[in-house]
Amino acid sequence: MLNTYYHPEIRNDNYEVLIERARENRPDDAKIATFKAELTQVLQGHREGLPDDAIDLATAYDDWDTDEEFLAWLWHELYPDEAVPVPETSSSE
Repeated sequence: MLNTYYHPEIRNDNYEVLIERARENRPDDAKIATFKAELTQVLQGHREGLPDDAIDLATAYDDWDTDEEFLAWLWHELYPDEAVPVPETSSSE
């Protein structure tokens, strides 16, 4: 989904639309709901099936030190009133 909504070749024309759609939080917008679910999974550390270069391609021409820094920034841009999802930890007691 990153390549669909946040890719260097389309980002500049579509970024404001992406922010607007994400913040509208419309229940009938299945594509944005899927994007949010996938972004949540990636932020939580679940990257199975994600091409190795997906984040690098999405952030081409940007200057991020880590994938996590970029993903947290993007989450804050899209969902400013929600906490950034964090990796799930398993507690062994």
